[in-house]
Amino acid sequence: MTPLFPNTWFAAGVITDESAADFARYAAAAPHRPARHWMWAAFRDWCEERERLTAAECRAIYTLGEGDPDANLGTAMMCRALYERTCPGDLREAAKGSDRVPVRRAAVKFTHSRSG
Repeated sequence: MTPLFPNTWFAAGVITDESAADFARYAAAAPHRPARHWMWAAFRDWCEERERLTAAECRAIYTLGEGDPDANLGTAMMCRALYERTCPGDLREAAKGSDRVPVRRAAVKFTHSRSG
């Protein structure tokens, strides 16, 4: 069986051996669900465990999303980083030049909502 989570997720701290094992069990019990379902659930859990993401965590998840082979999952991760209040301004500025329309939109939307 192919591992559910790439090594980059472990390196970024988004997934641990324990949480990976938990999600592997969930996935085995529901084989009709695609891997990205479990990856998104694990990502959401990780985000929700924190009251607020740090600037470093925002950078890490943005980078993970940018490199994810599943463009939809990756884009959602990138947008999650951009909507965090602690997201660094330089990351938002760089995101305005993304080749992904939703990412550009999220970067611009947050900038406008903060200035208004």
